[in-house]
Amino acid sequence: MKKLALLLAFGFVLSCAPLLCKPDQALLLNHLEDQAPEKYTSQLLISYGILKVPVKVEKDKDKYRVESARFGRFSFDKKGLCLNSVCIDLPFSIDGIIFGKTLTGEEKPSCTSKGLVLGRDAGAYLVKHYFVNNQLAKVEVLDKKRDRIITLIYGQKAPEGYYRRIKVNWEDFTFTINVEEVKF
Repeated sequence: MKKLALLLAFGFVLSCAPLLCKPDQALLLNHLEDQAPEKYTSQLLISYGILKVPVKVEKDKDKYRVESARFGRFSFDKKGLCLNSVCIDLPFSIDGIIFGKTLTGEEKPSCTSKGLVLGRDAGAYLVKHYFVNNQLAKVEVLDKKRDRIITLIYGQKAPEGYYRRIKVNWEDFTFTINVEEVKF
């Protein structure tokens, strides 16, 4: 009986202790921002209920051009999005959405019973990356100024290295980004 009680107490202590882990180097390298393709063209379909908006994204080195019949055309670089002298600092580029390349190398690891979490303070944002079975499952971005969370939930990854479907939750607003095609 004493052995059983000791075993149960030991199990309780282990379950309450913080989990320490070391992320796999291949996992880190596979999701680094710097490992994104330098040049590609992608066709996206953004869905919100019955509304579907086709979007074309072109990347050439550090420059992006986004084009949509509904929203027009605009360009930006990796540092942020600027429209009419208003600039928005982004926690990661479009490569983070399409390819899951969201890591900078500054993230601090922690483990949960469900998987690995890599987090970093990115100035105006706190960013947490959730990995389950060495696959990117979710990214949470806390906008510190507005105190709101944006969550990207990643679906199946195509053999070419991009995610086919990303669900985005932004407070009470939820939409889906379907990556229809990527040409390198």
